[in-house]
Formats: sequence, structure tokens, C-alpha cells
Amino acid sequence: MVLRWQDAYAAGYRVQTSADGRTWRTAATVRDGRGGREAVRMDARDTRFVRVQGDKRATRFGYSLWSVEAYAVAER
Repeated sequence: MVLRWQDAYAAGYRVQTSADGRTWRTAATVRDGRGGREAVRMDARDTRFVRVQGDKRATRFGYSLWSVEAYAVAER
């Protein structure tokens, strides 16, 4: 995934995935977020839904994501 943060970014967050939108699992944990453009690698089969759960703010403001891009890698 590629996350593009605005000035209010997360210093710590989790990327969670779900096949049905009800049951979620943590696919990646980031503890050193730096804002701007961040690429997050994860292994999450059978994913239909993705969410970003903020755990620690980097500024006194909330969290602000400009965009989220998700890419699948084909198996060989």
C-alpha cells in the first residue's frame, strides 16, 4: 500500500484487512511513521476491505490521509 499523508500524520498506525468487512486482522504495524508518502508492505490474502487505524499522532492534530493506494502482487 502507499499512503500519502497531509501535515497531520500518524507516528504509529496499523493497516487492517478483512474479507467481509466485519472481521478484521492486522496485516501491518507501523511504529515510526514519518508522514508524506509511505509505502507499507504486507501479506494479506483474501482481502476485500482495508482500513488504517491510527495509534499515535505525530502532531497535536488528528490524522489526515490525502490518498491510499492498494496494489496486489501476483503469485508465480
